[in-house]
Amino acid sequence: MRLFGTDGIRGPANEPPLTPPTLEAIARVLARILARNGGERHRVVLGNDGRRSAAMIQCSLAAGLLSEGCEVLLGGLMTTPCLAHLTREGGFDSGIMISASHNRAGDNGIKIFGPDGSKIPDPVERDIEEGLAGDPEPAHGTLPGMLEPSEDPCAPYVDFLRRKALPDLQLGGMRILVDCANGGASFLASRVLRSFGAEVEVRHDRPDGDNINEGCGALHPEALASTMEKGNFDFGLCLDGDGDRAIFIDERGRVVHGDALLTLLALDLRKRSPEDSGIAVTVMSNLGLKKVCAEAGIEVVETPVGDRSVVSAMRNRGLLLGGENSGHVIFGPEHHFAGDGLYTGLKVAELCLRRERPLSELASVFTPFPQLLLNVPVSSKPPLQDIPEIASAVAEVERELAEEGRVVLRYSGTEKLCRVMVEGPTEEAVRESAERIADAVRSVLGT
Repeated sequence: MRLFGTDGIRGPANEPPLTPPTLEAIARVLARILARNGGERHRVVLGNDGRRSAAMIQCSLAAGLLSEGCEVLLGGLMTTPCLAHLTREGGFDSGIMISASHNRAGDNGIKIFGPDGSKIPDPVERDIEEGLAGDPEPAHGTLPGMLEPSEDPCAPYVDFLRRKALPDLQLGGMRILVDCANGGASFLASRVLRSFGAEVEVRHDRPDGDNINEGCGALHPEALASTMEKGNFDFGLCLDGDGDRAIFIDERGRVVHGDALLTLLALDLRKRSPEDSGIAVTVMSNLGLKKVCAEAGIEVVETPVGDRSVVSAMRNRGLLLGGENSGHVIFGPEHHFAGDGLYTGLKVAELCLRRERPLSELASVFTPFPQLLLNVPVSSKPPLQDIPEIASAVAEVERELAEEGRVVLRYSGTEKLCRVMVEGPTEEAVRESAERIADAVRSVLGT
């Protein structure tokens, strides 16, 4: 049984595998895997991004863990980076984030972290899947665990950012507009930024269980643009549902492309530390990033889609920076290879202050190649290269684009979608090519 996708387990809430019996069984299997490492009373922390289904999933996971003797801390509303930090620094054996990130409110999921605050590796995911396939019986006779109290579970994360990660950063006089996507950062974002002295205005910070990512946040940065123009802000920061990615709005009210953000951070790193200036990005990053980096002598390592692929490349190649064009920026050892929208916001603020230049000017180093991404709903996910109609359409487009563009065709790891991405010399050519491939996908796999 394959449960894990590119970013944990995700799907419609209260449908398999996100049903109470399956979630409880997953938690029991995880507890038994932790027990293999020896010791007693393993500790697990749970966090969530505020979806309606979070309570159901939290209670199901907690029941399974407690039945196996684990001690459980219910962290409540927080971001994924906060949960990862709490797992690592709080002495927990595991952490579970209940979130579907940028997905619609009806979806949910779980991301499981190890004691070092990193997502569990593939072998552990397979162990969980195999254990679940064995239909594990509920524990009998085991002394149940207990819930751990915590008045302010996010405090260690805030303290880490302020006192250890960026102790010298002072944002007094800087005005920042933040869109929290009605998600996990809803109470945390303003707390973090104000602790550095910034003047902060917050939007979409009232999660009601159903409004996460709804017309707001990193998926809809345009919602913040008109406000930016009126408020004399230094920049706008749009977070996604679980706060691990960030899309920026410059002081003129223009959206900063995710690859522009990676480009300006890579150029700054090159300037400050030439020997450590490589960057890892996914196949979805724009050719414009690669062009600027090549001209600056910055090595670009390309990886499959997903932050775990980026992190793996960074660790293997000793890189300090990586990310995805969605606004998911990953900093190396300085931030434990974590993608963290709030930390990214602080780094961008520091860069603007240090360079004494506005974000619009810093981001102008990047000019994107015309690019179009189409999401095509599919009924199943057979290997794309084995479907003649689709393979032929892709080959034809690639011949036409030659060296002036490219095609990336892949399935979503979390949804029943085929992603068709085309880059090319003109918007007209890109759209025509992308639609041609999308039509071929629809003709064979369409719902």
